[in-house]
Amino acid sequence: MAETLPVWITVDGAEPSPALEAFLQEVSPYGVILFARHLKSPEQVRALCAALRAAGAAAPKIALDQEGGRVSRLRELGFAFPGAAELGGDPGRARALAREQGGALADLGFDVDFAPVADLGPAAPGTGLEGRCYGDDPRTVTACCAAFLEGLAAAGVAGCLKHFPGLGGSLVDSHRSLPRVSGDRTAREPHLAPFAALAAAAPYVMTAHGRYDFLAQAAPSSLNPETYLLLRALGFAGRSVTDDLNMGAVKGEGTLGERAAASLRAGADLALWVGPERETVEACAAVRAAGPDCARATGGT
Repeated sequence: MAETLPVWITVDGAEPSPALEAFLQEVSPYGVILFARHLKSPEQVRALCAALRAAGAAAPKIALDQEGGRVSRLRELGFAFPGAAELGGDPGRARALAREQGGALADLGFDVDFAPVADLGPAAPGTGLEGRCYGDDPRTVTACCAAFLEGLAAAGVAGCLKHFPGLGGSLVDSHRSLPRVSGDRTAREPHLAPFAALAAAAPYVMTAHGRYDFLAQAAPSSLNPETYLLLRALGFAGRSVTDDLNMGAVKGEGTLGERAAASLRAGADLALWVGPERETVEACAAVRAAGPDCARATGGT
């Protein structure tokens, strides 16, 4: 089996199969992310997660985007959880919500929840952040994100702060195009504050796709070495993971394999993308071919 790659990928099907096992043995990813289309019933999800873990010598981390509100994959299984904006900036409610969601995730077989959102509101219309921010005060956002991480951890699930260095103030949806985020370092300090305060507590941090005025390089933040140097300078000791490298914001930065290699070369610990297995096999081959700096093995968190 191939050495574990520092990539987080998805799978085509929702059922265990010899083809799924062969794919995972070939790719050997650090992590697998599932989506609503993979969730048919609790029993089916448990079986799928067990098959993902058993496919190779190194069991991948299995993740879901489960914030609550508009980003709620567990809705497919009948769960109804409120989003960040509905919690009224109350850390107690955020902790209880995360504990409940974490319990459901752990029961189904998930290791990681790509939440909470640490971006500052207010979210501009059309950015995809509507309803997902805890507020526009960094102290409130920090307290709610800390509580959310604590609630997940109590349930045995790792959380992930997103989207570093902060998408607050952006005007376009990075799923479609690259946001230009204005403001010098001083102006952006409130947006960095939740990440700085929680740097030692977050197992994972997801990097945004954005072009930031306060960063010297013009490369999208997920492909920019300055992003990862800043994150470590704030005291982050966990694993950084890119936002989806197949999003519109970075589609113009070469092939998927080139984008993944560029993010790893820039300093990302893990390159994440959502795409068909065929494309993933090609991209992983490109990452391996890019050399040991990109195809380095990475341990678990």
